[in-house]
Amino acid sequence: MLHKSSDKIRHCYQRASECRERALASHDPQLKADMFAAEDRWIRLAQSYALTESLVEFGEEVRRHLLGRE
Repeated sequence: MLHKSSDKIRHCYQRASECRERALASHDPQLKADMFAAEDRWIRLAQSYALTESLVEFGEEVRRHLLGRE
């Protein structure tokens, strides 16, 4: 089971890569389009996880900074 965000991000990019490989290997235009669309969704999910991870880290840094000043 995936726990850390970075593990989730790697997983998403791996799945995106698999979708791209299937799309490139396919001769069926509909399957090709579906696989490229799935690749795009996996990439967007990875980017969403990365943004969330960045915001969490930023929030933790702000908290440390504020608590250090009080």
